Amino acid sequence: MEDANHIMEEFSKNRESFFSHWANTFRNIKSYRFFINQLIKINIQTEFKKSFIGLAWLFIVPILAVVMWVLLNGAGVVDPGDTGIPYPAYVLLSTSIWGFFAEIYKTTSNILKANGRVLLMNKFPYEVLIAEKIIVHFIRFSIPFFVNILVLIFFDVSFTWLALLFPLTLIPLLFMGAAIGLLVALLRIVAIDISNLVDEFIRILMFMTPIVYAPKLSMGWLSEIVRLNPLTYLIGFSRDVLTKGTFYEIEIYFIVAAVALLFFLFSLSIFKIASPKVIERLINN
Repeated sequence: MEDANHIMEEFSKNRESFFSHWANTFRNIKSYRFFINQLIKINIQTEFKKSFIGLAWLFIVPILAVVMWVLLNGAGVVDPGDTGIPYPAYVLLSTSIWGFFAEIYKTTSNILKANGRVLLMNKFPYEVLIAEKIIVHFIRFSIPFFVNILVLIFFDVSFTWLALLFPLTLIPLLFMGAAIGLLVALLRIVAIDISNLVDEFIRILMFMTPIVYAPKLSMGWLSEIVRLNPLTYLIGFSRDVLTKGTFYEIEIYFIVAAVALLFFLFSLSIFKIASPKVIERLINN
């Protein structure tokens, strides 16, 4: 009986500590909202002032990717299956959603390497910098996304009211990319080879995700990988909500979304605990 009471007491303490930890995280973001806004302005202005072509790359890169895959499809090299909408529109939208995942991974995985000295010299909560990166990421994604809408309209893709849910459907994808990125940010300082391997795996992962082909693919072992890949459901759900007004594998999507949220909370906790030690190592090196 005493052991049971002890276990319940420990559980209660850990639960209170957990909620206190995350309440403190949200308080920090709220307290530093002016600082976050200033960081966002500096980040956006710096990027846009570099050159016009720097901004134009947000449009050029996805369009070039579409042209390449459309040519391969026309030559018979790629058999995408039944995509449900015209192939150029399908590839452009899919690569944009994939880019949403890949770019937040890239941004968060370099957060310590790029800002380590700033964090050491200026004492402010780490979640402030993470919040700034996420908001800037949404802003950068919204610019080329308008090109997607125009292309979909050009190809006579009809929209339903469910398309309004599209931004919300991207949140689990954001959690997944940021969670992986935050862990790799630590490894990029203490285990560079492992972080490089993860970078390469993320690039390869694109071809194991239904980006340039339909989710229901009949290609042996690749079909099984696509079925087991959690990004298949996160990306497919967002894509279908926008273009078809339907929910792709809704039960699996919500399971994967819940896992992505828990994974993000876990990664953020590890990141906040380990960052001070990792930054010291960065400076010493």
